[in-house]
Amino acid sequence: MQPSITPPAMPVTEAPGPHPLCRRRELLLDIFAMNSFSWAIAIPIELLLAGMSLQEHIQVRLLAVVFNTLIARPFSIYRHWVAARFGGRGDLNAYLVDTFVFLSFQCPLYVGNMLLGGASWAEIATASATFMVIAGALGRPYGIYLDWLRRLWINRRSRSIAPMALNLQ
Repeated sequence: MQPSITPPAMPVTEAPGPHPLCRRRELLLDIFAMNSFSWAIAIPIELLLAGMSLQEHIQVRLLAVVFNTLIARPFSIYRHWVAARFGGRGDLNAYLVDTFVFLSFQCPLYVGNMLLGGASWAEIATASATFMVIAGALGRPYGIYLDWLRRLWINRRSRSIAPMALNLQ
């Protein structure tokens, strides 16, 4: 029987903060995810269901790029905060949390974006009602998409820096 080897006692120190490169990657990932998902979803809603012209759609989407870029990281932080408090195990819980987060964060911003983009009140009402109805079908897919991109982009690239937990503060 070999003697057990114990590591020497190490002084307790605070863990260093996340590497700045990881924070930048998280920010870029959140921006890419929010903008790519938003545009893909908005095309059929705004052009086909709400009846917006192509010019109105492009104006609204260009404003959305600005808004989405500004809110992408706060959205991810908010999602993490809600999930930490109300998340649990199981698909139903993940669906409910992602749907609540998506609706409560995105719907007010969507209405404001359409107002600034020049949409009429009738177009805003139609698009917003449609957005709210299908949010149950959007919240969880966006959560899955965001998590998938995070695993693909952040976790693979951060191995060379150091293993880390996501910094969502």
